[in-house]
Amino acid sequence: MHAEREERWILGLFFLTDMWCYGLALVLASFTVLQNLPYLDLMGLHRDRLGCLIIFGVFAVIAGAYDNHRVTDRFDSVYYALLALGAALLVELAAFTVIPEELRVISRREIIAAIPIAAVLLVLWRGLAASWITRFRSLHRRFYVAGDRDEAGRIVQVIQTDERKADAVYVSWDGLKSKCKHWASHGRNHGRIPEDLVIVVHTQNRAQLSDIVLLGGKHFQRMYLYPTFDDLMLFDHGRMTAIAGIPLVEVAGLGQPNPYAYLKRIIDVVIAATGLILALPICVTAAFLVFVTSPGGIFYRQERLGRNGEPFKIIKFRSMAAHIQAKNEAGHVLAGINDARITPVGRFIRKHRIDEIPQLWNVLRGDMSLIGPRPVWKEFYDANRNELPLVDMRLLVRPGLTSLSHVLGSYTSDPRDRLRYDLVYINTLSLLTDLRILFQTVRIVLSGKGAL
Repeated sequence: MHAEREERWILGLFFLTDMWCYGLALVLASFTVLQNLPYLDLMGLHRDRLGCLIIFGVFAVIAGAYDNHRVTDRFDSVYYALLALGAALLVELAAFTVIPEELRVISRREIIAAIPIAAVLLVLWRGLAASWITRFRSLHRRFYVAGDRDEAGRIVQVIQTDERKADAVYVSWDGLKSKCKHWASHGRNHGRIPEDLVIVVHTQNRAQLSDIVLLGGKHFQRMYLYPTFDDLMLFDHGRMTAIAGIPLVEVAGLGQPNPYAYLKRIIDVVIAATGLILALPICVTAAFLVFVTSPGGIFYRQERLGRNGEPFKIIKFRSMAAHIQAKNEAGHVLAGINDARITPVGRFIRKHRIDEIPQLWNVLRGDMSLIGPRPVWKEFYDANRNELPLVDMRLLVRPGLTSLSHVLGSYTSDPRDRLRYDLVYINTLSLLTDLRILFQTVRIVLSGKGAL
């Protein structure tokens, strides 16, 4: 715990110092418009500078500028900070052209002039700090290498003799299970230790890979697979990485911290709030039609499981006859083609996903996200854990209003296929993935395809 606390303090110091460097650059850039300073709204100027700092900070986090294995490498430490600085410049200039002149104080000249100043300050600070912080053992990369003793032992030796600061230790399968059991008994299920796991599995003992990935995903920051030659024909080269010259494939996103998750939540709140306002006329119309054409309540609520298995009440416009829907709720009977339980109005709002609009409220509350695996009930997980051992991976992220299985699959897709879609989504969680699913969802909603 001391090592984790020390690591957080050092990375926090990096973040604050980066913000200071960019803030100082913005102040110095104001000298380019020195003649205008006496006439400026200073409070507004500070506000605009703060906005620029926030944009830079967000992109620095997303770029991974505060990963411990990057801040200790002089080149990577500088590279990812400058990458975030460049991205921030593009967003700031775009915002400058959109925001009306009367609502902003900072000038385009100041924004542009601040970039080279900030770049010099960041290069000096991060270049010097990268060497200094290697003294802190808490920032050394630490690996457990599990699997075949001969191959894993070789990898351990290579990592330990590499010039970069890293420690590695071999652990057998039984030893790994024992350690994970010990960590779980001490409440470490949701708090990952600062080690990474390298998995060395031969083709003949591949059956245990899923169990190891499930186990390791709960406790390690990152997991890597030492690929067989067969694996290299199947994996996307984009997930290939190297540690001490050893080719590894990163085991994607199974519960690993993802900086995009913070931006994703901001996007969820903004779009959900905007969507509720814009969809208000549609909601009022749908609520009126449900009320006048079918006795019963306007909304339908049901308990589902969210992130980390937390239960919540999902809310939809009621699309079935109230007495039938209440009778079948406990059994969780999915609707079928030409299902007699669905009302005429319900059939229309289901086809165009209008019944899902109230779930924007669940998104605002934090129960759901705009995009993620569709939320299902607890009994689904209990009934499918044996047949679908990876089904609990769906609980690592917030469930979504729409999902990859919605846009590529169908309502009647087999649960095993839907789980495949969900795992692909979790493993490739990114802004680009979400945008693709969002655009596809718009097409599906307008066309009415894939709905019952």
